[in-house]
Amino acid sequence: MYLVNGTEVEKVNFNLPIENLAVWRGDGVFEAIKLHDGFPFGLNRHIERLKDSCKKQYFNGVNFELVKNSIIEISSKYKSGYVRVLILRNDSDEGFDIFSFYQNPQAIPPVITLESQFAPWHPGGDYEVYPDSLIGSKSTSYAYNVRQTREANQKGYTDALLVNSKQVILEGPTFSIGWIDGNEVFVPDLGLGILNSITRQYLLKFGDEKKLKVNCARITLQEIYKVDSVFILSTAKHAVFVSKIDDNLYSESPVIKDIQELYKQEVLLEKARFQEVINETH
Repeated sequence: MYLVNGTEVEKVNFNLPIENLAVWRGDGVFEAIKLHDGFPFGLNRHIERLKDSCKKQYFNGVNFELVKNSIIEISSKYKSGYVRVLILRNDSDEGFDIFSFYQNPQAIPPVITLESQFAPWHPGGDYEVYPDSLIGSKSTSYAYNVRQTREANQKGYTDALLVNSKQVILEGPTFSIGWIDGNEVFVPDLGLGILNSITRQYLLKFGDEKKLKVNCARITLQEIYKVDSVFILSTAKHAVFVSKIDDNLYSESPVIKDIQELYKQEVLLEKARFQEVINETH
């Protein structure tokens, strides 16, 4: 299903001119939401992050109610997969269009291995993160991220693990990272300039609810080699075990299974509340 500014179009018409700034400048923001039996998990959190990205990149006058309704409409047509929303600048500095579409489920590799890579293009904690800064925007300018993944793939790894100039762990090109020592879970802090991952938000929520011991921390590459277990988080990956970083192997902590179960429970709870709202409006 394909929507442009809330109106359904055929796939052949779901395109944009090469002259658009979104094409030759990468001027756009986006969100991706996973469907669970037709339910768009974390919908309100995704909308709030999209609002923040739009503010950071000066997309003014976006109708977020239209965005939300487009996501719900597409979600109602499919059991699994993803809904993607892109707000893309057209051929003027002020104009934009909203593209919403369905994407098939993505296969998750049975084994996740990561190659550490310096990311000189990443903020990496070198700049102060404040509300109006560009840091943390979920921009469509992902060329550097894709390049890092390709480099890791060419060396036989599933993906890359980005580090700053001091070898502090940041994130992956398309995911957040977490690690476990004993029964305590850690994620990098947002002051490093990493994306405010929705899945990471939920993990911290589990910590606030005392369902897990979760803390924000900074860890170097040499230090993460010595932890008990490592996992990745993203819209598509609700805590997936990482078996290797560089040449260092890990064992899968049972805490990872606990985290996965908490995500399953959270999906069911949110889905029930979502369905109640839908029923009340019909």
